[in-house]
Amino acid sequence: MSAAPSASNSDKTFTSTPADNLSRGTNYKLKITTSAKDTSSNSLADNYTTTNGFTTYGTGTIRGTVRYSDNNTGADNVSVGFAKSGTTVDNITTFDNGTYRLDNLSLGTYTLSYTKINFNDATQTATLAIDNQTVEANVNITRSGCASGSISGQIKDAVTDSVVASVSLSVRSGMNTTSGTIVKTSTTNSSGNYSLSSMSPGWYTVETSKDGYINGYFNVYSCGNQANQGTSISTNIDSGSMRIILHWPSNSGLGIVDSHLTGPDNLSGSGHTNRATNRFHLYYAAVSGDDVFYYAKNNFSCSGCTDIQKSDNVTLDKDDTSAPGTETITIASGAWRNGTYRYSAHNYTKATGSDGNPTNTTFARSGTTVKVYYNGTETTYNVPSIAGTVWKVFTIDGDSKVITTVNSMSAASQSNSGTISYFE
Repeated sequence: MSAAPSASNSDKTFTSTPADNLSRGTNYKLKITTSAKDTSSNSLADNYTTTNGFTTYGTGTIRGTVRYSDNNTGADNVSVGFAKSGTTVDNITTFDNGTYRLDNLSLGTYTLSYTKINFNDATQTATLAIDNQTVEANVNITRSGCASGSISGQIKDAVTDSVVASVSLSVRSGMNTTSGTIVKTSTTNSSGNYSLSSMSPGWYTVETSKDGYINGYFNVYSCGNQANQGTSISTNIDSGSMRIILHWPSNSGLGIVDSHLTGPDNLSGSGHTNRATNRFHLYYAAVSGDDVFYYAKNNFSCSGCTDIQKSDNVTLDKDDTSAPGTETITIASGAWRNGTYRYSAHNYTKATGSDGNPTNTTFARSGTTVKVYYNGTETTYNVPSIAGTVWKVFTIDGDSKVITTVNSMSAASQSNSGTISYFE
């Protein structure tokens, strides 16, 4: 059998000729052999990844900002190492503003190491899962003069904002470390508080576990005693529902941050404020109580609705106004319509003036994260190291539920916070 792939690496079409003398009804095994050709810093062979027996080709980018923990400013001349499966792939240095970027990395999970004289080493993991993906990997480094100390904080419910007692905590060294050796365990008390004593300087990943709640992870650090390192955790959600949790930490430098979700309405041309666009805009619960969009009424109220009609909704479950802050949005399992849903976060406090301060870097330096829970999976997005006040995080296809990362920054003023076009 003669089989010839086309010249394109992405073309999966193969042909055979009748002269190959193949017998009808007989099973044959096709062996495909490829050759690698060096391109830039990686070879094609290096960029093949095998998952569940299938081999795919792709590359991506890992970028981020390294900052000093004590003042949150960019750390220059930090050596950033990239290792995959225990082998060092590359080593680069941060720029004057603390940013770094490495392109054309093959798909897979990388261990990133950050080193600088007179500072404690830091590590974290970052995974490139799909072709052309860009992953934000930010980190703060602590000065080597730091002493061991305690890490403490409070765990709250992401929807009700009530404290959560008896949450089991498992601690691992490094940022975003979700497996491996557990170096410390603890449990929240009746007030939802936890404390980890005698922690060596550096970063740690804390895994949360409690019946009725989705297991989650958050990063904390030690440099002497460090308090207010809490998080919010989500209760279990129905299959098909999606929960989006925005969080900005206590040392973020942020005040009010608003989550914004826009999506297709019932196309009735009536009801809510943005009916002319055939899209709803969910944000800021204090706006006439517009914290729940009901598809049954194509509006933010559902007077006379049945329980089933009321459950067909998109809700702003939690609205926050100070750091550390958390905002939570839930799309119910039945509240999906054909069209595109878009999710953004707005640094409202710094969005003064007509242009919304497009050059302001407070948001970019804040360490803000967005976590998405859907059908048993957790996906985390880190604010990009780009100036601006509006972080456009991702879009969701209402039919397939596929999330497409946007991860761009733009600007909107406070007065435009309610204008849907700024979040589209």
